[in-house]
Amino acid sequence: MRITVMGKASVPGRVKTRLEPRLGPEKCAELNSAMMHDTLTRLQRLEGNVQLVLALSGNPSPGDVPDGLLIEAQQGPDLGARMLREIAKGLAAGHEAVILIGTDHPTLPLAFVEEALRALEAPRSVVLGPSEDGGYYLIGMSALHPELFRNMMWSTESVFAETAARAAHLDADLTILPPWYDVDTAVDLDRLFEDLREAGPEWPRLRSMLL
Repeated sequence: MRITVMGKASVPGRVKTRLEPRLGPEKCAELNSAMMHDTLTRLQRLEGNVQLVLALSGNPSPGDVPDGLLIEAQQGPDLGARMLREIAKGLAAGHEAVILIGTDHPTLPLAFVEEALRALEAPRSVVLGPSEDGGYYLIGMSALHPELFRNMMWSTESVFAETAARAAHLDADLTILPPWYDVDTAVDLDRLFEDLREAGPEWPRLRSMLL
């Protein structure tokens, strides 16, 4: 199977902009880089026949990406087109299933990803991981379903609900994972801070920056 992480280059003024009043553009870029690096490092620990890929919007900055990771450029006019392209590319390459996951939820339990991998062993299956803000942190499928990406109002509180409603009408088994949170606002950042204080050394870049 293939896991594609959808990330953004850590350019000040272009990432984590809702946190700029608290952190400033440079620190927001540093936070984005730390979240991306620690997310990728954790996913590299998954066992089994899993190919990990970073699909990046922009050029990587030093420290964004662990050594040896395959990096591809995102392509497409909008988020839906870019995600659809990554799913189609992975399936066309012969992978039994493809998972897309973002970098905005660095403390996401790996058990959730492992549950998604198990669910996608079925020949026609779809997996969704809902975010607490109304979006989703993970989508995976073992067959291509373009209707889950087209004509969607992205960056709204209805993305997960609309996607789940569409998926329920597919000829596919739908699995809904437990919800988790994104790090987009000052409240989210405080929650991340508390999570890191109670966690072990799995997040070296984030712990170095925030603790």
